[in-house]
Amino acid sequence: MKFIKRHISLIFPMVAILLGLEFFIVFDRTTEGYERSLQDKYAMLVVAKDEMSIDDFKSWDAHVFKVAEIEKSKIIKRVDSSFTKSGSSTIEKKMPNFYSIKLNKYLNESELELVKQNFMKSEKVTRVESFDTLHNSNYGLFSFIKFSFQTFILFMTIIGFFLIVKQMEVWNFMHTERMKVMDIFGASLFLRSKVLIVMGIIDAVISAIIASLVFYIIQNVWMKGQNIAIIEDNVNSLFSFNDIFILSFVSIVIVMIAVFLVVINVKEE
Repeated sequence: MKFIKRHISLIFPMVAILLGLEFFIVFDRTTEGYERSLQDKYAMLVVAKDEMSIDDFKSWDAHVFKVAEIEKSKIIKRVDSSFTKSGSSTIEKKMPNFYSIKLNKYLNESELELVKQNFMKSEKVTRVESFDTLHNSNYGLFSFIKFSFQTFILFMTIIGFFLIVKQMEVWNFMHTERMKVMDIFGASLFLRSKVLIVMGIIDAVISAIIASLVFYIIQNVWMKGQNIAIIEDNVNSLFSFNDIFILSFVSIVIVMIAVFLVVINVKEE
């Protein structure tokens, strides 16, 4: 029973850290598609007195991805469908050119304003409408959720790491006499810490398997019946078997750092 408790004391905080890491990986994986959809739906409107090509726009700002000219006849019909054909032709000749600009990435507020300013430097451009109110609202909400999630995971990782270090100190205390004897006979730091390292690596791998299993169950059992828009199209991206290796590697690194800190601290004392 004591043996199980000793290992659970390390596995529990390690699983908490790995779940936080996996949540971050999944969040980044699923929101990448959502961010791309926001990017695809967003477009700037540019009014120019002369015709402009995509190269003209790219010369002013490198974020330009796609340029589509808006037909003047469609604009006239939206304004007033009662115009005659001859009247529409006359108005079209006097109208400026309208362009819908797609960008190559989802920009923040300051970057969007810079793109707008760059376009306005052109003598051909008379007006730029960035629809920044809606854009900033979407971007602000998206950034806030992402930042809050990252902050929560960071604090959870710090607390979990300290719990792991404390458990390593307990293990170190249990093997103090053996380690001192090995030190007297000139054993290296690695050999003296071998028991801690082996026990830590075993628990690290077990923790990685548990964390992976939790997300596998979430993906294949719980999430299948949920109607969450952002996840419905990315349900298969919630868990990848490659994540097992990522979590195992991270958990082993954490264990090695914890062992090193504990052993070095004991040696200095």
